[in-house]
Parts: sequence; structure tokens; C-alpha cells
Amino acid sequence: MLSCMRWWKLPLSGAPYRHTLFLLLSLPLAVWSLFDHGTAQRRAAALLLAHPTPFSRVRGLAAVPLDAVSLMVVGYCWLGVLVNVVYPVRPLFGMSGEYRDSWGGPTLAGAWAVHALAGIAFWLLIPWLLRGYVALWRRMAGADN
Repeated sequence: MLSCMRWWKLPLSGAPYRHTLFLLLSLPLAVWSLFDHGTAQRRAAALLLAHPTPFSRVRGLAAVPLDAVSLMVVGYCWLGVLVNVVYPVRPLFGMSGEYRDSWGGPTLAGAWAVHALAGIAFWLLIPWLLRGYVALWRRMAGADN
């Protein structure tokens, strides 16, 4: 179903959000696979990715570097969307609230409009990036794509 979906419908589906949740959980689950032989990881993959995976303790540990990178990338991407769409509240995140010299400035409306457009464009691209990370993770897990 996901392969025949139009490019603009993917961000509106539930898949990117399930993929995000799975990628955020994958690092702790990979470490936990030392104790439960990958059972929790298999269950999470079956629930969130809708595909069972033949995971084991060794494959769980082998996926740790990918899980660490994907955790950082997923966090950075969604934070980028958030801080650009809600541009005026950047000081709450510890970022500069100065808009006169930013893109779209010197008015707050212009800066917010430019940053919101960039955030929306980023929101449209993130599902495709997540889809690639999940496909790589599934390949490492030994699942058929």
C-alpha cells in the first residue's frame, strides 16, 4: 500500500508517525534485546511497522549504531519542523528570538511566513527519510522488504 501512495499523501498517513515512534524506541529496544533475545523488538516492529521481523540478540546489537544515528536524525528533523512552524516561540527553546535579520525579516510576519513554509516543506520530506531508515532497519533485522 505504501509503495503505490502518492508522494503528497504520505505525510498525511499514519505511517510516518508510526515509523517515528519505532525509530525513537529502537535504541532502547536494541539494548533490551540482550536480555529478552529480541522479543520486545520483534513485537514493536510487528505493531508499528506492520511486518514481523526475525530478530535476535546479535542482530539487535548490530543495529545499535543505526538506531543511534536514526534517533538523532529523527529528533533533529521533527524539532526542525516544530521550531520553524511555531517561529515566534523560538525563545522558549533557547533560540534567538531576533527576527529583523532572519530570513523573511525585518517583520515578524515575514520571518514567520518564510520559516513556516520551510517547516512545511521539511514536514513533507521527513516521511521519505523515515521510510529509508525503516527499510534499512528491516534489512538489518532480516525481514523481507
